[in-house]
Amino acid sequence: MSAAPRASGCPFPHGDEPAEMPPASCPVSGARAGRATPLWEAGARDAAEATGRAAAGASRLDENRAASMAVRAVESRADQRSAERITELFVRTLGRKLGYGHPLSDRTGVAAFTWTPEAEARLAEVPDFCRELTRWRVEWTAHKLGLGTTVTPEVMQVKYEMWGRVSHAIKDRDRDALPWTASARSRFDGIPEFVQGQVLEAVEGNARRLGATEVDDAVVDLVIHRWIETGDFHEGLYGFR
Repeated sequence: MSAAPRASGCPFPHGDEPAEMPPASCPVSGARAGRATPLWEAGARDAAEATGRAAAGASRLDENRAASMAVRAVESRADQRSAERITELFVRTLGRKLGYGHPLSDRTGVAAFTWTPEAEARLAEVPDFCRELTRWRVEWTAHKLGLGTTVTPEVMQVKYEMWGRVSHAIKDRDRDALPWTASARSRFDGIPEFVQGQVLEAVEGNARRLGATEVDDAVVDLVIHRWIETGDFHEGLYGFR
């Protein structure tokens, strides 16, 4: 099940790359077996797409991607809850739960931020799959702490240090970790230390949700592709707040 190295040299899937569904032998392929896909009630999908498009600018996303991310986040959460139908109430309720920056979140757009070229350059060092989340969390921390609306490397460092303390605590504590293949684990060696603990724990947590018994390349690809599609990292569960 190990994935072949990517031609680009990047160890992670990107938003413009289609995900390959796991083969039948993969432990996550049967995770949804016997469960019906939740059905959208009239108007609910339109509401999710409209919310996403309206927040696209504040989320720093293309309108179509923002709308798609909103829809996929709703479908993913509904699926996890084994919901039979997706209503407009479900969409609105999820909007109150998702973190600032996500195009479906009702917090997105509470402030407008400008990033300096130096801050953008530092953000570019973050892997593609969690770059948007990092931008959103840095902005939200700046808003909560009253650090202004111009994001500089110094403002980023405030959030990075907060994350770093959580990351080290996750790594230092005893936990019931899933086994990793060497190939899958090596793909995270380049993740910044200040957030590596959260990322590894989030991958494992999502792998468990999919029914996996170990984390290999195929599981990593599937988990990260779902993050890219939904923009939903379940921040509160894995220390990304």
